[in-house]
Amino acid sequence: MDCILRYSYEFIKGFVYNRGVRGFEISLDEVLGKAESILKDIPLCDRCLGRMFARLGFGFSNRDRGLAIKRILVMLFYEAILRGDTSRLEEFKSIASNIGSEALESYRRLFNSTFEAPQCFICRGLIDKFIDDVSFRGLKLLMHYGVRRFLVGVRVDKNILEAEENLVLKYNLKYSESIKREIKREIGKSIQAKSSLTVDFINPEAVLIVEFPSSNIELTIASIIVKGRYWKTGRLISQAYWPTIGGPKYYSIEEALHSITKLMGAESIVIHAAGREDVDARMLGSGRPLILEVKAPRNRNVDFRVLEESVRSNSNGLIEISLEDYTRRELIRVYKEESKIKTKVYKTLILVEDAIGDNDIKLLEETFKNSTILQKTPLRVLHRRKEVTRKRKVHEIKCKAVTRNLIECLIKTSGGLYIKELVTGDQGRTKPSITEILNKNAKCIELDVVSVEAP
Repeated sequence: MDCILRYSYEFIKGFVYNRGVRGFEISLDEVLGKAESILKDIPLCDRCLGRMFARLGFGFSNRDRGLAIKRILVMLFYEAILRGDTSRLEEFKSIASNIGSEALESYRRLFNSTFEAPQCFICRGLIDKFIDDVSFRGLKLLMHYGVRRFLVGVRVDKNILEAEENLVLKYNLKYSESIKREIKREIGKSIQAKSSLTVDFINPEAVLIVEFPSSNIELTIASIIVKGRYWKTGRLISQAYWPTIGGPKYYSIEEALHSITKLMGAESIVIHAAGREDVDARMLGSGRPLILEVKAPRNRNVDFRVLEESVRSNSNGLIEISLEDYTRRELIRVYKEESKIKTKVYKTLILVEDAIGDNDIKLLEETFKNSTILQKTPLRVLHRRKEVTRKRKVHEIKCKAVTRNLIECLIKTSGGLYIKELVTGDQGRTKPSITEILNKNAKCIELDVVSVEAP
């Protein structure tokens, strides 16, 4: 018996060592003493007992810890009883059922009877089956969505959490861990062991939320976020879907991108662009920077070139995109903010009421060289936007005559300047304007965006 005890003590010492844990010391006798006190009070399964000592040592599961502690306790009781300690005999009789199956054979030999072990005070005897069941179902769900990197989140019934917390406080168990932490770790390990999936704490493709003890599972699929650019080679095309009672008012870039939604088995796609052009303006030249957010895709591994070709084909060439690389959600905010200040270049065809000559063109180019424009919210959008006066910059204008009263201009500006109103003056709400400088009514009849500086 002494040999067995010494061997068992050495096993326990593998995870309890007197150098202490994070600033406090713990001895083997203290671990066994606390465990015995707990089990005299309440029944605990192997996992829940082991979890009370989870931070002692490495390379053991909580089930290993709990099982080892229970075996040592039974052996210590039995050794004392063999020495004739009748007090330990009575103590063992009262504690045996709370220890559970590890005490059953010794109890039978000592008392010629058996007992029925009560449910674990914390997990109600459910935790092992829960981990196995949820790991299996969770893996199937992750595989269905083609996820490679995942994270586990856990919700635990508040009554269970309170019971555990009260136990930890009552016995001053400084080296315990929570049931939430154990479930999260064990499910993650189980899924990894049965597949090629990996737990990723930084950038998971999905978060598996499990509820204990209900076994409910929720899966939150991370969006795929890709940066790129788009071109719009036709007019009367909106950026966003524009619904009306009779159907969409205009064909849209969102509609053209619906082919990506289907190819990737996604719930939807959201466009986060660096600004937007008018419905009747084309987006040419360098294209407009955008971030494409593909929500809850089932297929995460489609080649970018396949997606680009699907958009081109779906739109009959009116919309083209170039997808450059995966990116982080944080860049969306950068695109939104910096689009207000980044430089843009427009090509516009302007119809002037009277004939325009070389001196008029020279006047326009000189006046708008590094000029500041004060612009009230245009009348055409005032019904849906707050009236403000914004200060914007025109870096330069280069113009050439097409006919006696038609000119083509390249206009380089800061972001957020309304070009049509720069031309017309918008009844004096934009100053200065081309109409004001020429002292002739001018109107933008065609507008193209030819360059958008990337954030």
